[in-house]
Amino acid sequence: MLTGYLVRREHVKSTNVSRAARAAVADGNRGCRAPVRCGHARRGPVGWSGPRRSGRRARSGPGCENQGPGAPRAVNRDRGSGEDEPEATRPPQTEIDAAVARGVAWLRKEQKRAGDFGTSPAETALALLTLRHSGVPEDDKACRRAAASLQREFPDGTVYGASVGALALIAADVTKHERKIRELVADLADAQCENGQWTYSYRNSGRVSAGDNSNTQFAILALAAARAQGISVASEPFERCHEFLLRSQNEDGGYGYSGLQRSRSYTSMTAGGAMALRLCAAVRAKKRISDPKLDELKPVKRALSWLAEHFDPAKNADAGVAFGAKKGRRSDSFWHHYWLWSVERACSVVGVETLGKHDWYTRGARRLLETQRKGGDWRDPETSLRATCFALPFFRRSTQRAITPNGGRFVTTPK
Repeated sequence: MLTGYLVRREHVKSTNVSRAARAAVADGNRGCRAPVRCGHARRGPVGWSGPRRSGRRARSGPGCENQGPGAPRAVNRDRGSGEDEPEATRPPQTEIDAAVARGVAWLRKEQKRAGDFGTSPAETALALLTLRHSGVPEDDKACRRAAASLQREFPDGTVYGASVGALALIAADVTKHERKIRELVADLADAQCENGQWTYSYRNSGRVSAGDNSNTQFAILALAAARAQGISVASEPFERCHEFLLRSQNEDGGYGYSGLQRSRSYTSMTAGGAMALRLCAAVRAKKRISDPKLDELKPVKRALSWLAEHFDPAKNADAGVAFGAKKGRRSDSFWHHYWLWSVERACSVVGVETLGKHDWYTRGARRLLETQRKGGDWRDPETSLRATCFALPFFRRSTQRAITPNGGRFVTTPK
């Protein structure tokens, strides 16, 4: 999993968003726009303010949704087979905005003098991606310093690093960082394993027969995001990955970590599989990701059905069984915040508001509001840095923005 690489490299309630809360996001950037603007509820999931391309219009390729500067549609294309159950009321926008502001303020304090975060380039990239997806402007000092660090540190020889690095630099400034993005994307395309997956080290990945579904989902997301911004990415990696995902889907409709180990279905890997299936199928069919014809893809519907049956925002369901009770550290709480970001990525890409009877966003947001720590971060079982960087993108539902060409400029969040 993503966290495996990172380890190796070593309720706030508010009736309104105060100026102080907004300032925690903007942090002294004079003259910059307000970091948070509430969108119409029906406009649905949107995310970070789209990257500037110095006047160049973003191009779209096969499989890339091009909806112009407006917010991506939040079309409830598949409500699942179950009847809706009574759900908790969606948190007020002001609560979400305040939680995000506190999380951003905490994250800023974690940046080191050299601009990096954590113990690896991948953690720095994850932090930069989170800042941008949380509405921090691209010219903010924290973003500029983090991007400069990534320019120095990448490539780092890992698939996770290249994937999150490309996503972060795309979010920062596509034009300014285009050369480095192209380099990372080319490395990812060359690193695909023989079976269509990706594994940890991309310097060796192309010579490896098989990889894992965690590296794979991040590689596909990065390639799709680059493609959405007009960066040349061949269709072959998507086609090969699509073939693998079709033949490796478990009989129950879910996905595990890999075919060689921990193959039993669990929620974070199944969400990643559903996202990757949709992205690959769109490229293969030469359609926009939002094309209604893709809504009838049976493999994706099977994965979503499995998620609906096992959905619980408080746990990464069946992860404990899949991994086993190794040293007492494996349970369904294993990488809980990673799971929440996984379900956001899947549902934002596929375009679903519910998983069966579950309003996944309402329940996930409620859970995160309840568990945010006093200092503004999240923690356990992941470290505070990783957990916070997984939690904040969930609130902003920003994945669809990352794969939408020429997206809107303002951060908005569903009411």
